[in-house]
Amino acid sequence: MRLSIRRCLYVAFFFFSSFSMSYGLCDEAMQYIYPRPQSVDDARRSDVIYLMHEALKRTEYKYGLFVLRPADVDVNYKRAIQMIRKEDRITVAWFDTTKQLEQTLLPVLIPIQKGIVGYRVLLIRSEDKDKFVDIDTVEELRQYKNGLVSGWVNEAVMTDNELPYVTSINYEDLFRMLAVGRFDYFSRGVVEAYAELEDRIEAFPNLMVEKHILLHYAKPMYLFTSKNRPVLNKRLTEGLLMLIEDGSFEKIFCQFHGDSIRNANLNERVNIQLKSNLLLPSAPTDKKFWLDLTVNSCQQH
Repeated sequence: MRLSIRRCLYVAFFFFSSFSMSYGLCDEAMQYIYPRPQSVDDARRSDVIYLMHEALKRTEYKYGLFVLRPADVDVNYKRAIQMIRKEDRITVAWFDTTKQLEQTLLPVLIPIQKGIVGYRVLLIRSEDKDKFVDIDTVEELRQYKNGLVSGWVNEAVMTDNELPYVTSINYEDLFRMLAVGRFDYFSRGVVEAYAELEDRIEAFPNLMVEKHILLHYAKPMYLFTSKNRPVLNKRLTEGLLMLIEDGSFEKIFCQFHGDSIRNANLNERVNIQLKSNLLLPSAPTDKKFWLDLTVNSCQQH
């Protein structure tokens, strides 16, 4: 299966950097162990891992050595939360926030992808592209079914907006299910869709990114750590703020996602706003933390 250039660079970087970060004096290092990808082709959060690495490097002068590596076990969403609570083989993870999650774990209240995962395009079968060109409202979209992993926070959004959906327990299965017609579209974050499709084009050549619709709802994704180890959270927060203040965060964001943002032609799509309860009072209000499509610097790169 052909892999995207972005994914190849990601794999190469983390093969070597994980070795160097994990070598020697590990007992004295702060341990940042995150859930490993759900499949060999799952590179959805490569930018998040890279940002963590850079934030931890920036704070070495203050906090010392660190280890950043994937867990040695496969876990689902619920199991990852349990492991972080117990500090058992996973110590940090990224989740779309919920009120319950923020009560259970300690969030780093910086939207780790600037909220862009709330901007959604549709993966569809190429033979169905004409079905979507005249859809301009939520009501019109209700005639088609979405695909979701069971337990994703998107389920509540789909339910609140009366949009029908089909679920699977496995993320990778959804591409196959879409390709064979089990549902009509797979809504993906703008920064996910193009890379996912590129990495699977040989297996699913009949899939494409729909070119007319942009769904949007508030969907901040944060890093979470255990409440028993606030220093892990504090270090990440300080490091990420350093990256934001000197412009490195924006630069990394555009390196990973600039092509997808430009390919999506976001300002030329019909924007269908969905109801959502995912934006909590704890969310930061400063504009520097969020993507602004009207001034997005990635458009100029």
